[in-house]
Amino acid sequence: MDLMLDSVGDPLALGSLAASASYSSYHFDRIFRELTGFSAVEYQRKRRLRRAAHLLRHEPDVAVGRIAQDCGFPSNAAFAKAFRQQFAMSAKSWREGGWRAYMDAQVGRESDVSFFVAEPGNLAALQAPYCPPEPGSVAARVEVRKLPAVRLRYQRFFGQSGAALALACNAFAGACEDAAAVERGAPWYGVFDEDPGFTGEREYCYDFGADAAVLDDPALGLRLLPAGSYACLDFRGEWPRFRAMYEDWLERQAVWRLDSTRPHIQRVERQRDGGWQGWLALPVKRR
Repeated sequence: MDLMLDSVGDPLALGSLAASASYSSYHFDRIFRELTGFSAVEYQRKRRLRRAAHLLRHEPDVAVGRIAQDCGFPSNAAFAKAFRQQFAMSAKSWREGGWRAYMDAQVGRESDVSFFVAEPGNLAALQAPYCPPEPGSVAARVEVRKLPAVRLRYQRFFGQSGAALALACNAFAGACEDAAAVERGAPWYGVFDEDPGFTGEREYCYDFGADAAVLDDPALGLRLLPAGSYACLDFRGEWPRFRAMYEDWLERQAVWRLDSTRPHIQRVERQRDGGWQGWLALPVKRR
């Protein structure tokens, strides 16, 4: 999956993907399908299309043909056909606002609700329908900061979202605390590499873990969260959503735009009373 993400614009044959994991093409595709529900080729195609949808929304000055090329499609015609099959509209219609209708209709009920570590008895906030914030109320709390790089030891969760994913992350954090691998109150990070509004539950890929200096477990994955400028929203005793940051701050910005080369990041810390506090961070760059 990481190789597909890093090489989204390059042709990756099934044989090359299988070789990267030291499997034959047959066994690699069988195992990949068992673990994800998709063939490797199908998953790669869907990820490229979601990347294109992401760029069409957040990079309005980049031509559709250039986005198709950057996302690994051999021709504009092939991209147009694949995009319409995936999103039931043309890339032009998507860019002109069709993405919002798709997001609301397809994944709106759980869109980006998964960036939390819910306690089993406190799921109401996660399961509540999304309500747009009062205009300006979220924007007034957003602050652009320079965040340092973090080496993250993580557990990957695939095919889960909403309350199920929140509870899974909570259980993982609790198990690490119970085993004294991580001190209670240490920060945890949730990481998502795509636009959370366009990704359905079956395709959610979410990494959750702690700083490698704190959680030193070689059995877990290791990745670098890149340093840079991030639009941050602090929270305590509430569950804000990335969607509110997009709609109340990012889409009204004249100075900043999303930097799609870096992931969305959430940092959370367990408080003494068992609640959570932390921040959401959108990667941004100057226009």
